[in-house]
Amino acid sequence: MTTAPVDTASQTLVRGGHVVSADGTPITYLARGSGPVLLVVHGGLGSAMSMLPMAGHLAEHYTVVAMNCRGHGTSGTPRSAPDIAHEVADITAVTEAVGPIEVLFGYSFGAVLALETALRAQDRVPRLEVYEPPLPVTYPIPDLAAVDTAIARGGYERLILDASAVSGGFSPDELAVLRSDPLWWHKVAQAPTLAATLRVLAGLDPDVSRYAAITAPTTVITGTTSADYILEAADRLTGALPTATRKTLSGQGHHVAPSVLAQALLPD
Repeated sequence: MTTAPVDTASQTLVRGGHVVSADGTPITYLARGSGPVLLVVHGGLGSAMSMLPMAGHLAEHYTVVAMNCRGHGTSGTPRSAPDIAHEVADITAVTEAVGPIEVLFGYSFGAVLALETALRAQDRVPRLEVYEPPLPVTYPIPDLAAVDTAIARGGYERLILDASAVSGGFSPDELAVLRSDPLWWHKVAQAPTLAATLRVLAGLDPDVSRYAAITAPTTVITGTTSADYILEAADRLTGALPTATRKTLSGQGHHVAPSVLAQALLPD
């Protein structure tokens, strides 16, 4: 395995690195800030770049390492079929490159990956923070064949809008805000990754009680305007975890303001 370590010297410039995961898939990451390492796992339509605005608000407190999940950003095309085990291996490979980490944080789909990492690689995760994981216990997964067809036809933006309508992950108002953001087209470019993301979610055991085996102190964070299934999943997860703290961000939804989310990740 080859790695490129993070330079944790105090600086405001964004740095980069890479690691080769267990199945040979190249995984890249960006880093900003100084201090203990906070490893960030982005959402299903995101990348390391999409997490940099939040990283900017935390750079005085942490070395924020934002990884690109397999198939996203500048990470390589997956060498294996979609499986949560490969995603966990990617995260643990990054922890080897940049560690030891102090906090693992996951947003949306990245929160599911972070939970699975804390469950399967407990020695790598001293503290866990998750924002609105779409756990399959409540998440309405779109028809996978229809997703594959939309990707094959190149209807990327339509696919995102339709998938959101099925799941309710983003409200119509949030979608309007997202579509006016310059990063929207970055999300659109990530649309083909939805096929793998949804298959990983569909393959997960929906029994949240298994997360009771997580030993890391965990903070489960949600907004107040998010879809009911997201809030229900967070409640069930909090009830299952042995050392869970629940945080609620007033006025926020699944599309959360980077500055508000960053504040929630600061140590109490």
